[in-house]
Amino acid sequence: MSSRRKRFVFFPLGGLLLAALVVFLLGQFGVLSLPWGPGASDAALAAEGSENGEKSDGEDDEEEIIPVPVELARARARRISAFYRASSFVEAHRHVDLVAKIPGRVQKVNVEEGDWVKSGDVLAELENARERIQLHQAELRRDEQSRELERRRSMLEKNLITQEEFDGSRSAFDLSVADQDLGKIRVEETLIRAPFDGQVTDRKIVPGQHIEMSEALFTLVDLEPLRIRIHLPEVIARKIGVGDRVQVRAEALDAPVEAAVERISPVVDPMTSTVRLTLLVREGAEDLRVGGFVKVRITTDTHTEALSIPKIALVEEGGLRSVFVADADSVKKIEVRTGLWDESHVEILDGIEEGAYVVSLGQGGLRTGSRIDVLNARAVGWVSPAPEGEDGSEEQESEDGGALVAENDSAEELEPADDEDAGAAS
Repeated sequence: MSSRRKRFVFFPLGGLLLAALVVFLLGQFGVLSLPWGPGASDAALAAEGSENGEKSDGEDDEEEIIPVPVELARARARRISAFYRASSFVEAHRHVDLVAKIPGRVQKVNVEEGDWVKSGDVLAELENARERIQLHQAELRRDEQSRELERRRSMLEKNLITQEEFDGSRSAFDLSVADQDLGKIRVEETLIRAPFDGQVTDRKIVPGQHIEMSEALFTLVDLEPLRIRIHLPEVIARKIGVGDRVQVRAEALDAPVEAAVERISPVVDPMTSTVRLTLLVREGAEDLRVGGFVKVRITTDTHTEALSIPKIALVEEGGLRSVFVADADSVKKIEVRTGLWDESHVEILDGIEEGAYVVSLGQGGLRTGSRIDVLNARAVGWVSPAPEGEDGSEEQESEDGGALVAENDSAEELEPADDEDAGAAS
C-alpha cells in the first residue's frame, strides 16, 4: 500500500517537471515567445523606442508656432486737427408768411410756388370794388374842398371873410385829404405785395377763396445769404472765433460747402448749457435747400507736426490705450497716451517713437511675444529679420559634410593598409 501511494504522489510531479522542461527548451529555441526569452528585451526596447518617438513627434507638433498674419503701419509726423461735429438745418436770410390784413374773397392770384418776385410785386388781389368806390368819393371831396379853399383865400385877401372862416375851410380840406389817404390804404390792403426780393415757396390760396384777417396766404424766402444755426457746448464754443471756417455737408451733395462763423451768442442757454453759433454760407449756397438737413464739422485745434498712427491700430481695454509694436518677428504690447483725433489718425503723445511699426490690422489674436507674418511688408517698408537658427543650420550641415569627407578620406587611407595586409598574408 505504501509503495502504491508513492507512485501516485511522484507521477504528477514528474509530469509537471517534464512539461516545464519542454516549454523551457521551446522558448530557448525561439519556438515560443516568452517574457524571459532571449528576444524579450529587444522587443521591450523597440516598443519603448516607438513610444518615445511618438511622444517626441507630439511634442514637436505642440511646440510648432504658427505666425499671425497682420498688417503694419508706421508712426509718422503729420498735420492733425481735432473736429467737433454738429447737426442742423439750412435757414434763409428771411423767411416770412404773408398774411391778409382784411377779410375778403380772393379775386386773382398772380404767382405760383417757385416764382421769383421783386419787392412791391402784387402776388394776389382781393375783391376791392367797394374800397375803390370809396376812394373815388374821397378824391372828389378833396377836389371840392381844394377849390373851396382857394376861393376862401381870395376872399380873405379882399377882407370879405374873417380869418376864422378861412381856417374852417382849410380844416375841411385837410379832412378830405385824410379821407382820400384812408381810401388808398383800404384799396392797398386788398393787394398782397412782396415785401422784399425773394422766391415764393408756398401758395396757400386759390381764386374765389374767402380768407380771414391774419390768415397766411404765401410763404416768401430771401435766399441770399443762407445761414445755419448750431448749438455747441461752452467748452467747445470757447475754442472758436468769429470768421473761422466751417465745413457743411448735405446728404444730397457729394462735396462739402464752406461756411464761416458769423456770430457767437454771448450767453449760455441755461436749459441745455450750450452756446448758439450762426454760420454764414459763403460758397455753394445755390446747391443747398432751405430746411435741408446738414452736418457741420468745426476745427477746434490743429497740430502741424504730430506723431500719429491710424486709429484702427489703437487697442482700448478698460480705459487704457495701447498698441502692438513689431519687434523682429514678434510683437510687444505698449501702453500709449493719445492727443488729438481726426477721421483716420490719432496723435500719440507718449509710448512710441517716430518710425515705429505698429499693427494696424489683426490685433485680435496677438499678445506680447506673438509671432507675426507681415502681409504688407513691401508697402510699408518693413524688412523681415532672418529666422533664428538659419545660420546655425548651415554650419551644422557644413560640419556634417566635413565629417563625411573625413570619414571617406580615412577610408581611402585604410584601403592600402588592407592591401599590404593581404600581401603579407599571401
